[in-house]
Amino acid sequence: MLRKIFLAVSLILALTPFVLFPVCDTLRPDGTHMACWYSGILITSMGIVIFILSLPKTQSYIRLILTLCAALVCWLVPNRIIAVSPFGLCGDVLHACRANTMIATGGIVSVLVMLCFVGLVMTFIRKDK
Repeated sequence: MLRKIFLAVSLILALTPFVLFPVCDTLRPDGTHMACWYSGILITSMGIVIFILSLPKTQSYIRLILTLCAALVCWLVPNRIIAVSPFGLCGDVLHACRANTMIATGGIVSVLVMLCFVGLVMTFIRKDK
């Protein structure tokens, strides 16, 4: 049951930045993409990684911890808590990336973090390795 929830939530995370709550689609004056576009690619990539990690029927500590790390990266890097160029968000709080995408991503990441903790507790109780 938990596996199916992970699969669904990771799919929603992967679709968030470009389908469900799109990041800014305008270009900079020099014709390159804004930082939020690259952050959207990162979030989509991490959603795919979490989806792949959720595919096996049995849960392991390592997969759950990797899932937790990937989910946290989706929130920490775009918000520049972990500063990695060229990732980030637009400076204007009214842009789509700040007003929609990151709010939705934050909620999805919160759900994934809670699911990871539930999965870790269940794994410890069942003593699966």
